[in-house]
Amino acid sequence: MVTPAHTPMTPAASAGTPAPAEPVPVAFVGRTSTLALQDPRASLNRQLRAARQWLPPGWFLAAVYWDIESGGIDLEHRSQGDAYKEFADTDLPRDGGMADLLREAASPAPKFAAVVCEDIERSGRDMFNALKLEKELSRQGSPLFATDEPADIEGVNATTVLVRRVKQGVAEWYRLQLKEKIWKGLVEHCMDGWNIGTPPYGFLADRIPHPVPFKAAQGRTKSRLTLDPDRAPVIARMYTWRTVDKLGCPAIAARLNADPDTYPRPTRAPGGPPRTSGSCSPTPSTPGTWSTAAIAPATAAAPRSRRTSGSGHPPRCTRPLWTGPPGTPPRTSPPDTAPAATETTSTPTRPRCGSTPTGPASAAATAAAA
Repeated sequence: MVTPAHTPMTPAASAGTPAPAEPVPVAFVGRTSTLALQDPRASLNRQLRAARQWLPPGWFLAAVYWDIESGGIDLEHRSQGDAYKEFADTDLPRDGGMADLLREAASPAPKFAAVVCEDIERSGRDMFNALKLEKELSRQGSPLFATDEPADIEGVNATTVLVRRVKQGVAEWYRLQLKEKIWKGLVEHCMDGWNIGTPPYGFLADRIPHPVPFKAAQGRTKSRLTLDPDRAPVIARMYTWRTVDKLGCPAIAARLNADPDTYPRPTRAPGGPPRTSGSCSPTPSTPGTWSTAAIAPATAAAPRSRRTSGSGHPPRCTRPLWTGPPGTPPRTSPPDTAPAATETTSTPTRPRCGSTPTGPASAAATAAAA
């Protein structure tokens, strides 16, 4: 199925017709997602091979355009990444990405008269942008084909329009449904107590054989967080300094750096970012030391109700995150220091941004101090 094009193209000669097919230059457009578990090279090779096998007699690939990016990106923002550079030295030909395709199509003498993709969802998984691409190419006289559709240059009919529009809608639905299911799966994963990613400072990963027998047979594991006997007490000490002694992060960082034997410094995970703890984190310029690089821009001069972050938006911490028993005031210190904290104020203290006692850091502090 294809929208009508202004550039006349003669289809391949039918059976019994001696006239040779007219050469038609075609541009291939491909896309693969950025998922870490996917091999972009294999996916793009498959798409390119399908396009070559689909070409009618006389048609040939004159240009190859592909990107490694999400199909949900707006058309104007396509081809802005550099993930393709990792495969630039492979045997995959590349004349550019989606942006280069559109520029070439709008040029006075484009090098192609039609565009083909393996499946219409490869042009985009957002229906609006997929339609926008199709119409933009059509206005430039370059119809958009898909290898699972017939190469019909006679024009469109009601059935072919319906089939393509349904497929474009299904592609967007699938993208959104997949995101929803992945998120629900991650929520369930966390609610069951499993950890995702590198353990934060103060914790260790307790590796457990995977609960799925097939994956366990492959040696795969899942992990739960356990307290690090060397680093969990550091979190408890930082918690006390922050909530009881009212020290700022610069003062806390200075104390930590002054005694690295007592307060082990964060370490980098192999190939990953440095481990952090609360608002005090290791600075990239000085690996293995504590700093205040992660602290939000200072807003102490502004009234609490009007504080904003550096981007002009309200800070993330806009309400107490206390999850204790109903009717009990928020606690801003470990159990053994709670009385000292309550003596300094006659009303419940609202947790401050950066020191809210929630998450793995506060769990380590509470468990280590108990």
